[in-house]
Amino acid sequence: MMNGHIETGSVRMRKELLEQAASKVLQAVGVPKPEADIVSRVLLFADQRGIESHGISKLPIYVKRILDGGVDPKGIPTIIGGKGAVVCVDGKNSLGPVGGAFGMERAIEAARTHGIGLASVRNSNHFGVTAYYSMMALSQGMIGFAFSNANPTVAPWGGKKAMVGTSPLSVAIPSASGLPFVIDMATTTVARGKIILYARNRKPLPPGWALDAEGKETTDPEVALKGLLTPLGGAKGSGLALVIDILCGMLAGAKYLTDVGHLYTGTDKPQGIGHLFLALEIDTFLPRKQFLQEMDRYIDKIHSCPRAEVVERIYVPGEIEYEVTRRTEKEGVEVSSVTMEELKQTARMAGLDPNIFSLA
Repeated sequence: MMNGHIETGSVRMRKELLEQAASKVLQAVGVPKPEADIVSRVLLFADQRGIESHGISKLPIYVKRILDGGVDPKGIPTIIGGKGAVVCVDGKNSLGPVGGAFGMERAIEAARTHGIGLASVRNSNHFGVTAYYSMMALSQGMIGFAFSNANPTVAPWGGKKAMVGTSPLSVAIPSASGLPFVIDMATTTVARGKIILYARNRKPLPPGWALDAEGKETTDPEVALKGLLTPLGGAKGSGLALVIDILCGMLAGAKYLTDVGHLYTGTDKPQGIGHLFLALEIDTFLPRKQFLQEMDRYIDKIHSCPRAEVVERIYVPGEIEYEVTRRTEKEGVEVSSVTMEELKQTARMAGLDPNIFSLA
């Protein structure tokens, strides 16, 4: 497995055609075309980077939450406040990628005026892969940050009850060469989506990923889904998760801790998730061209670090996903047989021909 992808029976398909098929399914359950296109683009962005756990495999649960009434398919995010470089947004219980993209766009707009822009989003839902939003800043010559809270899957350090989510975060920094420096991570050892993929494919987990309901280590993905994820770096990861939950939940006016709704249960109720986005205009600090060139030199220095004996190559954060993206642009994205069957079932639920995905 690499970056959320498990080797199973699979097919390669063109990203653009999968995007179109996913958008049609969302439109069939009431999502307006512009918003359906945004959600589809965010999901396939993850697949294109090799992150199956946050890609089109999430479409079935997004559709189920719409059909069950937990998400407003026509929800349109609205600016409700702010001051100076800060913008506060109500996601209006829209699909997470809709609220997420709207929030990051507002942060970028504010940064054009103030040099820095920050947007909070409340009343949102699961928004997919966090790097999509931080990387929105790159084409604008900016540095992007994205944070979100999530439904509880982690106990505070030393506890055995899930009280806080994976609290994902991402930072994207451009370079002159086109290879961006991108951190995209949960504050747990792995994201819960990876556990779900292992469970679907009936694969044992690597040691250290998860705990059972009593706080003991387990490699059984089904047991793990009823238990806890392990925080990244022990007490440090636990503390970071709590900080992000406070900023994205409490400060943004969203739900936090155990009040955040689960993605896969209670599908008739909003999740109430909160996000926080930040954009930095590089020219505010120093000439953009100078910074981008220095980033190239920075990356070169990382690459040239003497390697440990068993290491063939040193990567900067985001470089593996960058190379996967370049490959999938030519070869298409890989969709597992398990995900493909779920997509066809979802098309049926939406009243469409299931072959809409086979034709993609």
